[in-house]
Amino acid sequence: MKLVRFSTAGLEPRLGAVAGAWNRWEWIVDLSAADPAIPSETVAFIDACPDLKGDIWERALHVVKEAERFESDAPPWAFRPKDVRVRSPILPRLLRDFLAFRAHVARTRAATWTSIPPEWDWMPGYYNGNHLNIVGTGDEVPPMRFETFDGKIPRLILSPKMDYEAEIGFVLGKGGREIDVTKAPGHLFGVTIFNDFSARDIQVTAGKIGMGPAPGKDWANALGPCIVTRDEFGDLRDQSIAVRVNNEERLRDRYRNMVFENPWAKEGPRALWSFPEMVEFLSRFQPIYAGEVWGSGTIPGGCEFERGDRARYLKPGDRVEIEIEGIGVLQNSIALAT
Repeated sequence: MKLVRFSTAGLEPRLGAVAGAWNRWEWIVDLSAADPAIPSETVAFIDACPDLKGDIWERALHVVKEAERFESDAPPWAFRPKDVRVRSPILPRLLRDFLAFRAHVARTRAATWTSIPPEWDWMPGYYNGNHLNIVGTGDEVPPMRFETFDGKIPRLILSPKMDYEAEIGFVLGKGGREIDVTKAPGHLFGVTIFNDFSARDIQVTAGKIGMGPAPGKDWANALGPCIVTRDEFGDLRDQSIAVRVNNEERLRDRYRNMVFENPWAKEGPRALWSFPEMVEFLSRFQPIYAGEVWGSGTIPGGCEFERGDRARYLKPGDRVEIEIEGIGVLQNSIALAT
């Protein structure tokens, strides 16, 4: 199932599902309008069917299957995608972001003339992001401006190193504590695309202070265009991933090549920290909750920071598209500076 949040005519966003292929949506159906028993909000829906089964799940499947038979005529709870505004598919209970891919870490460290710290292999590093600062596909992101102090005089700076980050967003379906890695896959509800916009100049500065990565990572978080449930998406292995800036392709490859067959990942015992390992690690020392979204960390090649002196950072007015086969395209623009 492909779940979205959408709005029409300026009304409050509500939960919908997509009828059609991942790259050719035919209809968006308002699930609770079609069947009032179905929650109208994403996290409430996840809470009602965390295992992708049960009465609410079957009701939602029935609505989607009915929509797949629509032709030109449709009930008032079905909309053509062009007639709605698609929002972030979820307002997460908590947002975390991991640093899961060896090749990405190796390339960013090489760009700054350092190497992967041995501690990366000891545990999956992460930080808690701003789950209240979420945008969806099609939304503009304000340019990153921050204040710095030179003596006693504050200066407002427009970041010259605004970056995109192509990531998988893991949406949790079940919470818990002390979860064994063998049972962890059942805690995944589905996946989305996560663009962890980053201001690299202030990120590096904050890291030197020892209280990073904020505010370079509090700037903006984009999720979308939909959540694809784990039964439909399958395993992460051969999906094609592309990044475009102003229609220029900056990346196109398959997940397998970028993660497992990447020459930057050859040195060391692991190519990545997997979602089940993340679940086991985190749940050992704190409870985790349904409705959280966890970023995978940047897919190797999926940001400019890796390119060092050859990086072409974003400017106001630039448009970024991240496409992951099986999910769709997450598109955002940097608003013009005022």
